[in-house]
This record gives sequence, C-alpha cells and structure tokens, in this order.
Amino acid sequence: MLAFSSEFIRQGPFMSVVHGTAAKAPARLRPKVMIYGVGYYGMEAVRILVKKGWPIVAAVNRAGPKIGEDLGRLAGLNEDLGVVVQDCETADYATLDADIALVVQTERLSLNFAAYQRLLGAGINVICHGSESYFPQGADPSLAEKIDALAKRNGVTFTGTGIWDFSRIWAGMLIAGPCTELRSLTHRSLTNAELANERMMRAYGVDMTQAEFLEKVTKVPGQLGELYKGVPAHVMHALGFTIKNVTERREPVLSNQPMWCRILNRFLEPGISLGLRIIALVETVEGPRASAHIELRLLAEGESENMTWAVDGRPSSKIRIDRADGVHTSASCMVNRIPDVIAAPPGIRLISQFGPLRPSLT
Repeated sequence: MLAFSSEFIRQGPFMSVVHGTAAKAPARLRPKVMIYGVGYYGMEAVRILVKKGWPIVAAVNRAGPKIGEDLGRLAGLNEDLGVVVQDCETADYATLDADIALVVQTERLSLNFAAYQRLLGAGINVICHGSESYFPQGADPSLAEKIDALAKRNGVTFTGTGIWDFSRIWAGMLIAGPCTELRSLTHRSLTNAELANERMMRAYGVDMTQAEFLEKVTKVPGQLGELYKGVPAHVMHALGFTIKNVTERREPVLSNQPMWCRILNRFLEPGISLGLRIIALVETVEGPRASAHIELRLLAEGESENMTWAVDGRPSSKIRIDRADGVHTSASCMVNRIPDVIAAPPGIRLISQFGPLRPSLT
C-alpha cells in the first residue's frame, strides 16, 4: 500500500511558495550548466549545450581516468572547452557558479542522494536522469521528503526527466485528457536490448536460464526492478487520482525458436531468456486502473522500438510512439526542461506539473 500524504505531493505547478522556503533568483537568459556524470547521456547533453551556446561551467565524475580531462575532448568535440572534469567527492560545489546541474548517474534515488545533497546544498537546481527521480514520492516517499526539504531550504528545484518525459508520462496524460469516462489506461512498450552495452543487456536478463532469471531478476529488484511501475503511477497521480496500490512482477521473455544475438555473436537456444517483461498495475481509490506491460529484449526481424497508450473509456483512443536516437532524445529532454526547472518554485517538481515539453531550437 502506498500513502502519498505529504504536503509537497499535493502542490500543483501554480501553487505559491510555502512558508519557510528560500526565494529563488531570477532565471538567466543563458543558464550556467554543470554536468554530474560524464557518460553517454552526459556527453550528448554537452554537445547539445555547446551547439546552443549555453555555458557549461563545471563537470564532475566519480574517480577514474576521466578526472582531469577536458570536457570538450571527452565529448568528442575536438576542442577544449576549458572545463576540466573534477572528482565528485572533492569538488568545491559552493564555488562552481552553476544555475543547474544535469545528474546522470544511476536510476535509484538512494544511490544518487549524495549528489543531490552536494548540489542542492550549494544552491544548484537539479535535473536528474534517473528513473526514480521522475516520481520520487512514489519510488521512495521518505527519501523524497528529504530531497524536497533540502531543495526548499536552499531555494532550488529538483526534477527528474529524460526520454520518458514525452514518450511515457506526457503521452499517457494527453490521451486521457478528452475522456468523459475512464475505466483504465494501458501502456505497452518494446525496447531493443541490443542497443545497450553488454552489461546492460545482461541486466535485462538476456542469456540467462530460467532458474538464473528467477534468482537474479524475479526475486530481487536488480538494476531495473521496481522502476517501470513508476510510469503508470505517475500518470494516474498527475491525472488527479488517489493511488491505492501499485504492484509489479518480472518474468523472462522466451521463444520456442533460436534467436540470434548480435552482441554475443551467437544464437540463444529455446528456453533461454531473451530479455525482461515487466507487468505493473496501479489501482486507485476512485476506481480507474492503469497497467504497464514493458518488454526489454532481443527483437525479432521486422520489430522496432515502440510504445503505446490505450484508453478503455469514452472516447477510446490509442497513441503509438516510435522512438529513434534514444541517447540524443534523453539528453535533449533534460536540456529542454532547464528553463522550466529554473523558473519553478523550490522543492520537488514533477514534469507533469510543467506542461508538455517545448522544443528549444536556439
């Protein structure tokens, strides 16, 4: 049973700032951005920001060979940006002069919390790419309270976003908008496991026996468990429903035919896992339900990544989104949300409170 009872959960996008919250400084026309995590998504954000002409004032990463390198070189720009990557453990955040940080680390709030403390504590707004950050109060209500309080105390905003912004969260909200009757919403998606690296592909359960999958994926959250249930939960919360219960189950995707795996350069035999199927169900006090059927697996010939939302109600509708260029899309969603986050009242603010994403062409 989930209980979303805290005051900050009920705040809408136009609610005035609560008492005891620090005032926010006016937004700059060209905000000063820092990068927290210099992997694939962080480097794509760097390339977008440089093209836009928005200043990148700092970059930090965990200890390793990237520390001391120029950010421009790491991003493949063939030029120095004059921003040297610092160790996230030893950087002096109070001197970084950043308006906002893009945090691209892990999917879990708990694993990212040290980064949030450093940034929010230094008065820096945060956009996080982690899946749990889209709907913190649904993922970890206790930790969300701490993040919200820290952000408000320092007059800054915390928001989670990425490719789910338009393709999962806002798509589900928009399709429900015309309804005069609503019994249920159904979300389905198909993600190509081979577009990730081998480590991530194996996190999807690819190439596991069914017994191994049961122990490593079904019985324990692992890297992806308990993340995708946040999608229908966030949508139903944003539509104004009171969430009563959220459940998730994880099972292997199997085939009775051999399936070629490009990354492993061999066939996977029948009965071996081709990936992960996640089925989530959200029940509300008011009655309408939402479900998510997520598959992250090897694709058969002719299949492509896509996601759909369907309405059981009046009118009955269906939206399908065919995604391409996922790394760029995730990074561009973060960059295009920067003005919204900087302008928002302090505290945790959900993307569902901002309105749909708008393009940022300059």
